[in-house]
Amino acid sequence: MFSRNTLSSETGVSLIEVMVALGILSAVLIALGGLMFQVARQARNASVAGYRSAAVTTASSWAQGLPWDSIDGSVGCQSDSSGLMAYSRCTTVQNPTPSVKRVTVTVNPTGVLVVAPETVVVHRTAPLSPSPFKVN
Repeated sequence: MFSRNTLSSETGVSLIEVMVALGILSAVLIALGGLMFQVARQARNASVAGYRSAAVTTASSWAQGLPWDSIDGSVGCQSDSSGLMAYSRCTTVQNPTPSVKRVTVTVNPTGVLVVAPETVVVHRTAPLSPSPFKVN
């Protein structure tokens, strides 16, 4: 049998134990809150990089898909978007040789997701003549 003094001194939780447990819990939650903030910031940066990569890939594909005769007429800036990122696509053309054109496309983000501009250079060569007599 147990005596009454033994049971009453061992049962229950003291106020000091509760305060220590709450202090440990609050320290852990504050550390997790800071970690969650860093994870959210890195996720946002990763999504912005993905949108910028999509915009540059789209601009590169656009420059590669231009007909040879229309390349010189594509100089200038146009507004476009890729997902949540709005940007202006500025194009310049250089002719180092008569059969080669260098198309430089600069993607300048203009919307809410503002990042550094990105430039892609596409070298285009004149298409071969479909004529068996090599006449252009």
